[in-house]
Amino acid sequence: MLRPRDQRALLDLARACLRSRSVRIRFRDTERSTARRLVDVLALSFEPPRWVVATWRRESRSLRVLDVARVLGVSPGRRRAGRPPEAFDPVFFAVRGFLDPGAGPPVRTTVRLGPPWAAVARALFPACELARAPGGAVLLRVKASRPEIVGALAQSLLPGPWSRLSVTPMAKAPAKQKSHEARLLRLAAWILSQPEPVPRAEIYARFPEYKGKPGAAEKMFTRDKDALKRLGFLVETVELGGADGYAIDARASLLPPIELTAEEAAAAWTAGVGALRLSRHPLQAELESALRKLVVGTRSLPPRAAAAEELDAATGAEDGKLLRGLVDAWEKRRRLRISYWRAATGEVVEREVDVYGWARRRGEWIFVGHDHLRDAVRIFYLSRVRALRKVGLPKGAAQQRSQRGKDGDYDVPESFDIRRWSRQQIWDYDVHPPVAATVRFRGSLAGIARQLLPGARVETDGTGARVARLEVRNLRGLVRQALAWGPDAEVTEPASAREAAREVLVSLVEAGTGGTP
Repeated sequence: MLRPRDQRALLDLARACLRSRSVRIRFRDTERSTARRLVDVLALSFEPPRWVVATWRRESRSLRVLDVARVLGVSPGRRRAGRPPEAFDPVFFAVRGFLDPGAGPPVRTTVRLGPPWAAVARALFPACELARAPGGAVLLRVKASRPEIVGALAQSLLPGPWSRLSVTPMAKAPAKQKSHEARLLRLAAWILSQPEPVPRAEIYARFPEYKGKPGAAEKMFTRDKDALKRLGFLVETVELGGADGYAIDARASLLPPIELTAEEAAAAWTAGVGALRLSRHPLQAELESALRKLVVGTRSLPPRAAAAEELDAATGAEDGKLLRGLVDAWEKRRRLRISYWRAATGEVVEREVDVYGWARRRGEWIFVGHDHLRDAVRIFYLSRVRALRKVGLPKGAAQQRSQRGKDGDYDVPESFDIRRWSRQQIWDYDVHPPVAATVRFRGSLAGIARQLLPGARVETDGTGARVARLEVRNLRGLVRQALAWGPDAEVTEPASAREAAREVLVSLVEAGTGGTP
């Protein structure tokens, strides 16, 4: 049961959540200190015996989950709440306690909520059916696989003057039926086991669930086929003597993306590093690779995650020293002077760089920052750095920055995202201004066009081929990649792509035969 002060805080937070308004909250930050923050209220959730609130601080891009019992005061802010951060699902956060797939099938639970909680019912139960009841109350029909959690939630909002609330679980024995997920897995496994595409009629005969009226069976199979595609299976449709046949390409199928919250990412990182340090096991290389991918794909990890002394067992002593120096300069925002080997000319040049970020890409450490020689953002490879040292700003510039209350030598732009560089493809390299390009995929490549060119707009033309359109900054790199994909991939636009392809092929033939084709 919540204390009156906690109920008032919960009510104010729920109102802000419904109205999409920011709030100023005062809360106990530690046992001996309090803090004040201007935050957006993303969602509320009941975790017996406490209520928690997910808050988003836009200025520092900080997602924080607070116990409502730690909130000492709530006052409305002046601005509207912004969009929640990527990968945060407010509905899932709110219902995860009582709608747990692992707890069995859900049952219908009825909740009667009186004033003042009736006005914020949507914040407490975002996924429910709501109906008005006499006396300003509302009736909520909630699906819950753990109705006892809903009961505990009800008790937390009592006693008397705050609400009149009752919970009536209506748990009926579910009709005995086979799991939809189990059928999908059996269907995918059986199609994968077939050496050739299988006709639809054979699928219907294999799975008794599809037996019945032809129209109903077709609708059920279509839904199952679409569900398999959403799960990442590449379901291909082929013509078999006037009828449709189906096959699944196991090599091209992908698992759906895994999105981790800040807490989940930190927990996975801590457990993985602990296993990497404290044990020797056959999957050590795979674990190290997975942790590096976690660092690149998750922005919520601590800044020093994946520092050389923590994870890079394969890095040599000299490379480890360079990486530690690079990370230290990045954390302190100190300008670096690097001796950098240029692969194109074989010479070592001096550069001054403000490091914006660093990551692991395709087995190699990279860092990105403002290159003062080029006066532009550039990418550098740590393996090409021969030496680095902190140089700082000129004396006058340093004094001006200090007078403005700025720490370090520079600021990282708000819009900078290291993932744009760590996931960069060869056709994204800044070789020339952006140009529109079109790639046509046929045969076995047509079904995986989106995976081959992530971010491209993909359409199907009249012949069944997939046409991908995208902007590239290195057309020759795209041409070389298309040639590597084989004859089923062709760069059709711009017109200069054909000439570039011919030049690449001529150079390959000359290198192999010593003559011109």
